[in-house]
Amino acid sequence: MTWVAAVFAALLILTGCGRPSGHKAPVFVKDDSGIVRRVNPAEKNVYLVFTAHYSENDNGYFENFDGIVPVLNTLKEKGVKGSFFPTGVCFAQARYEEPIRRIIDEGHYLSAHSYAHLVLCENGETLVSADSLARDFALMEAQLARYGLEKKQYYWMIPPYETCNTESRENIEALGYKLLNPSEGPIFGFDWTTPDMDSYKTIDQMLARLWELEETEGLNGLILLIHAMNYPEKQDYERPYNHLGEIIDTLKARGYGFRTFNDVIAAEN
Repeated sequence: MTWVAAVFAALLILTGCGRPSGHKAPVFVKDDSGIVRRVNPAEKNVYLVFTAHYSENDNGYFENFDGIVPVLNTLKEKGVKGSFFPTGVCFAQARYEEPIRRIIDEGHYLSAHSYAHLVLCENGETLVSADSLARDFALMEAQLARYGLEKKQYYWMIPPYETCNTESRENIEALGYKLLNPSEGPIFGFDWTTPDMDSYKTIDQMLARLWELEETEGLNGLILLIHAMNYPEKQDYERPYNHLGEIIDTLKARGYGFRTFNDVIAAEN
């Protein structure tokens, strides 16, 4: 190769012109702990993410993955893909095996949320050692392997309780993962609250907040969390996932598309 050709090839790499079509490197907006909060903020796409945990001590009464089938049915009806992050305990429940296979078969992204929903940190203090974290993740990975998945397919994950400090992030990254969390602004994470709590939010308040954000700030690259869980004291109307079709239709009408972390991984590789 002549020096002219070498320089030209280097310029192609630097400018991105040599990158294969469809493989533009993702742009990430991160928080102070180094966790991704938005993806490609210049693009008018939303990332729908669904988390769940199964509480073994009460046989899934308070925390469960019982919203998974309605969520999948709505996504299929609307022709939209999502990203799912149940805990490993959810994978271990026989009643969720068929819906989990649907997640894979219908082209959604599937990762996890730790195995046992560990509380990684509190008030800035790390509560789970690197060794304990590795043991929990080994159990999580064993569940994902049961469904034929390899880490290269699910290395983007949400930390348990969507809470993680810098030390815990680094420990998770050392295990081969990258972390994302819901974007700041939407308040669907309050769907477990009840009217007797100071933090209580109604579904109408949650939806109003989302559309206010869209009108004032825009939702480009937003990671929108909706729990796929049935909290026992909630009526159907108050469950955010029962409004998923309305959310999708409104976003489409306002010009938004939808992406998953399958798209992110494809763009990274």
